[in-house]
Amino acid sequence: MQGNRHRVIVTGIGLVTAIGQDRLTTWANLLAGKSGIQLVCIPQFSDTPLPLAIVDKLCSADVLQTRAQCLVLKAVSEAIADAGLVLPLPSCGIVVGSSRANQLELETALCSDRFKDRSGISWLSLLPGNIASEVAAYTQTQSVVMSPMAACATGNWAIAQAYEAIQMGTCEMAIAAAVDAPITPLSIAGFHQLGAMARTGLYPFSCEREGLVLGEGAAAIVMESERSLRQRQQSLERIDNHGEILGFGFTNDAWHQTSPDPQHIGAERAIHDCLERIGINTKDVDHINLHGTGTQRNDAAEAALVARVFPHTPALSATKGATGHVLGATGMMEAIFCLLSLKEQVLPPCTGLRSPDFDLNFTLKASRAKLEIAMNFSFGFGGQNAVVAFGRSAN
Repeated sequence: MQGNRHRVIVTGIGLVTAIGQDRLTTWANLLAGKSGIQLVCIPQFSDTPLPLAIVDKLCSADVLQTRAQCLVLKAVSEAIADAGLVLPLPSCGIVVGSSRANQLELETALCSDRFKDRSGISWLSLLPGNIASEVAAYTQTQSVVMSPMAACATGNWAIAQAYEAIQMGTCEMAIAAAVDAPITPLSIAGFHQLGAMARTGLYPFSCEREGLVLGEGAAAIVMESERSLRQRQQSLERIDNHGEILGFGFTNDAWHQTSPDPQHIGAERAIHDCLERIGINTKDVDHINLHGTGTQRNDAAEAALVARVFPHTPALSATKGATGHVLGATGMMEAIFCLLSLKEQVLPPCTGLRSPDFDLNFTLKASRAKLEIAMNFSFGFGGQNAVVAFGRSAN
């Protein structure tokens, strides 16, 4: 389907979410319809509890490590182990994206004398690109290191940049990861001012939807060229294959800072760009993991987009009701859910969907299905439209 372009295979997966601190636990809880969203009181913001999706009891023994660094290194280490790799990885490309980066520690520092203590975290270590640098240091790579930021489309951007690095021959293997720990007074206040915060929970595409719920976590995948995988398979008994990155499409609405284009014209073009790059039609898509933020505007625009572009009604999932909206990391998490759906031939449910507000083929509970191609939709502030397609493993 990709002409003369090299295949890019996913051989490792790592997840840290509000419903599980590894891929197996997260996937099992997602299929069971569990949600990591709980009512939590944030004293710095309000005495009224807010629905939030927090990674429970995650801490670092290293006092110099930020929460975002702790989250992403846990996900990356799992992905590396899952791929059957061992450190160091000097030739591995690194692409780590984040929307809020180390905002939690920056906000804390503004209210303390932390930076005056030489043993504390320095402000240099809190710069946004430093998370990618930390992963690069952990893997001891001497290859390309990138740190994309495209709001809530960041996760898909990280996959695309790693994919292109392998396609161009910059590296034979790359780790794409994304992380966010956005549960801070500033983030909460900002989304509250926008009128986007939910009061009780996240109900994507439901008549009851009332807004988004912030979550935290990280996700990582190991991507390899087919040649790299074959070379490694000569010396190892077995390397698991989670699926294939088929292609992507990216556009911008040039419409509004926060609101999507009501017609989703840019998003539709991103979908068609992705399909044309792969060489398939819309009817070839079996499953879509929707962006599904639970807000009035996004869900309505996305539902209209799917109805217009995919009249054959592929199976639809929306998983933020389980993980919360993890901003820059959410697309990477949902990309992994697409890969696991293809591998296990199981559709994850639209967690939180109570009364469907749109006549679409929503997955209300986990179910078996024959799946060959899945797509992941991510739409970010600033009109960012990011679509990535995945293929079922040939193994």
